Parts: sequence; structure tokens; C-alpha cells
Amino acid sequence: MTAQLVPRGKEDSQPSPQLIYVDGVMVPHGEATIHVSSVAAKFGANAFEGLCAYAGEDGQSYVFRLREHLARLHRSVQAMEIDWDRSDEECQAAVLMSLRENGIRGDAHLRLSVFITGDGMCDTRGPASLVCVAKARKPAPLDTKVADAAVTSWRRIDDQVMPPRVKAGPNYFNSRYGLLEARRNGYDEAIFLTLTGKVSEGANCCFAMVRDGVLATPSVTSGVLESITRSTLLQLAEEDLGLRVQEREIDRSELYAADEAFFCGSAQEVRPVLSVDRFQVGDGRIGPVTRHLWAAYESAVRGRNEARRGWLTPVWPPVRR
Repeated sequence: MTAQLVPRGKEDSQPSPQLIYVDGVMVPHGEATIHVSSVAAKFGANAFEGLCAYAGEDGQSYVFRLREHLARLHRSVQAMEIDWDRSDEECQAAVLMSLRENGIRGDAHLRLSVFITGDGMCDTRGPASLVCVAKARKPAPLDTKVADAAVTSWRRIDDQVMPPRVKAGPNYFNSRYGLLEARRNGYDEAIFLTLTGKVSEGANCCFAMVRDGVLATPSVTSGVLESITRSTLLQLAEEDLGLRVQEREIDRSELYAADEAFFCGSAQEVRPVLSVDRFQVGDGRIGPVTRHLWAAYESAVRGRNEARRGWLTPVWPPVRR
């Protein structure tokens, strides 16, 4: 199997932050707790966002596409009917405070969560707390993130059962089952199919492939999270690289005919797939389209692409000269 030099996406392997944001206050790590009888603890009742900060070459750090992440958080909270009315300004302050108070000036992964901290049954709506955890992480070169994947026997959750476009903690148990099955069988990652047998996404990440020069990814009606990283890469591919892009149904057998494939998400960023079910993808190496997309993504998140500066929120106040 492929050696994993830097298991990017496993943010829990990074050192814990000293301080965690909880409802407007930075709390020591060991004191950021919820009660065992809360609905969050008993039923996993939470909505959350995973988002990233990156060190720019100008000495500034940037949170990537913060506005889009906050908009999706509000949609998830609304869909889960959580009693919570925090503003975007308060959420942004939580993100920036978490990075600043922990002195994180480089790359970081953040988890911004809304927990139902009240006691009750699964229909309890509140009260709810806003929590932000920021963990520093080192940049991971593309070549260190390659993966061998397998189609899992577990099917992707369906919108008629648990809406996958809602970014909620309970949805991720679906990913857990598939990922643990893949790891038991000697693979790095899992690929889920929909209930109708079409390709959906990976465990905790979206999936895309290149076939005959076309970048294809399952549509948002294929049980996928409406991923911000996915939409970013599709936009960069079409507008910056001039690639033909398709959002469509993908058959399982197409995975074995792909020229290139990769997973994507805030934690994974871009993770090349070298094989699926022991079938080699392309020539078994990272393909040129994947490399070009990764370069374009890196340029955008680090502030080198002036046309994409609107995607960036500076972390640190400007230095007065």
C-alpha cells in the first residue's frame, strides 16, 4: 500500500490548542466541556463547519472563504431547527479570536460548532453554544497525501433519510462505517455509492475524477455535502485553467477507467487517488490536472492570485508603518 508521510485531514493528530472559544470567552483547553446529559453528548446534536487558515507570502494569515462557511453553518442550523441566533460578525470574531489568542500565524484547521447544550430528548432545540477550536498544522505537499481507495459496502445517506447537504455531526457516522471498513481491508480511504448505485463521495470529503480531459464530479443531488472546497476547485478548473467541467452521475465502473482521481475538502484539501479497488488509476501516479488544480488552489488560499483575494479574510490587523 502507499506510504502516508503526512496524514493530512487527521487534524486531531496535531497538538491541542491552549485556548478554545466558547460563547465569547477563550477557555483553557481542559475546561472547554459540556455536560454528559446534554443533547449534544447523548445524540450528537450539533452543526459545524471545518475551515482553514493559511499563511500568505506577505506575512499575513488568511481564513479561506469564511463568508461561505458561515452561510452554510446558518443553513445547517436552520435545517436542524436549533434555537440559535448568533450573527456572522460574532461567528467571524470567534474564528479570528481563536487564531489570535493561540498565536497561530501559519496554517491551521478550525472547527466552528453549534452544540445543543440543553438536557432533553432528541427533539430538544436549545439552548445552544458556539464553540471554535483552532489547531495549527504544517503545510502538506501533494505527493505526501496520495491514497488507495475502495468502494465501501455501506451506502451514502440519502436526502430522504438524513440530508447530506446539512453539515451535522450525526451524518459523519456514515463516513465512519465506510472508512473503518476500508481501513480493515487495507485501503486508505472509502468511496460511497448512492442507494441507486451511483458514485457519491468519500468519507468526510468529496470526489472528482478526470476522464478524457474532462473534470467530472457527482452532482449535489448525489448525496454529497455542498462542499466549499469542491465548488472552489470547479471554479478554478473552469475559469483559471480552462478545463471542461461536468457535474453528473458517475457509474462505479467509470472509477476504473479514470485517468486521474482525487478527494477534496477543507481537511483533505486535494488528495490524489492512485487506485480504486486495486485498479490502478491512470498510470498510478499523480496526474497533471490534479497537480495544476493543487497549484491553483495553493495560489488562491495563500493570496498569490489577486483575482481571488475576495475569498480571503485577514487574521491579523494590518501593521501600521
